[in-house]
Amino acid sequence: MSEASHEGRLAWPPTKEDLERLYLDQKLSAGKIATAYGLKYKNAKVAESTVLYQLKKNGIRRRDRADHVRKVTEAIVDEWVGRYRAGESLKQIAGEGFSPVTIFLHLRKRGLELRDKVEAQIQAVTKYERKPFEADELERAYLTGLRYGDLHVVRHGRAIRVRVSTTHLAMAELFEAVFSPYGHVFRYPRRAKLVPYEWTLECDLSDSFESLLEKPSISVVESWNDKLFMAFLAGLFDAEGSILMHKKGNRHSPEISISNSDVGLIEFLFRRLRQMGFSAHANWNRQKVDRMGIRGESTTGRVTIWKFNEVQEFLREIRLRHPEKVAKAVLARELVFGSSKEDQFEILERWRALKASIRSDRDRFLLQAAKLISARKDSRLPPSDDERTSNGSIFPR
Repeated sequence: MSEASHEGRLAWPPTKEDLERLYLDQKLSAGKIATAYGLKYKNAKVAESTVLYQLKKNGIRRRDRADHVRKVTEAIVDEWVGRYRAGESLKQIAGEGFSPVTIFLHLRKRGLELRDKVEAQIQAVTKYERKPFEADELERAYLTGLRYGDLHVVRHGRAIRVRVSTTHLAMAELFEAVFSPYGHVFRYPRRAKLVPYEWTLECDLSDSFESLLEKPSISVVESWNDKLFMAFLAGLFDAEGSILMHKKGNRHSPEISISNSDVGLIEFLFRRLRQMGFSAHANWNRQKVDRMGIRGESTTGRVTIWKFNEVQEFLREIRLRHPEKVAKAVLARELVFGSSKEDQFEILERWRALKASIRSDRDRFLLQAAKLISARKDSRLPPSDDERTSNGSIFPR
């Protein structure tokens, strides 16, 4: 598209003046603005999010979401009552100017008997409390690290939905530990591309988690002090990090690594760890064009530290929460440089037992997923309400 607007025609990217006119003066929604510009995506929400990003980029504050509540008059409610009795849905009545929940509340105040389906939908929306984020900046930095790793974040209605898919019980437990204080965690099994089954966990959070919608730029993270950086790195390591034991001559030594397809992130980690005195190394691996159903070339980078004393220092400084990685870090820190073969053998036996336990947990975790999916009448269907909203943990131990 042209980079400039012409009279009578909108061109992308939008100017601040056009956005103010459409959004503030004409009160158009982000979705209608996207339509006005001719933005076409498979998902309308993507076009809407693109416009919202441009509003933010141009310093235009979003309208107060409670504005419409103050504008509701008795005459407007009279109209809603008539339309609802004529058979229109809450969504049809709401249109672009109001929330279906707002319509519902006003109709209920009038004593209107609402249809069962509507009642069920409203109860589903308001069933679980969303508590605001009140932790410190270190916790926010940790969550940002998770966001750069496995955590997927989207706006879902009026909530911020966080989601992760995993084959490991420990990652599911970590997700629940981090987010259950702020909202209800849903979990359900599903089929996956790279493995037969996996578990998906998701949690709807309040707007106080809005900062997770977009990853901060590397330049922003680069400006953080070492304390914040290590909190960020802990979240990233819990998502993408590995602790290994490799053989050096006749002895074994621990090694840590972090992998990611974000080239800028890997380059930043390499520089920052070097600045902090670690002998970090970076290497790159080109992925196959077609790998187990996933098409397209990509490059994965990896940052590694393998000097014995530096690995020990790293594992002492970082505050990991992923249960598997915490257990591995404890064992790795017990190794003593130059210790006898007998002492090393005892730790290596415990290391092998830990790895076997992790594999066993994973296998039982996926077996439980397979059983639940096969129990559905049609395995292609989405998870049932019982699967998705179970209050007690259904993860096997």
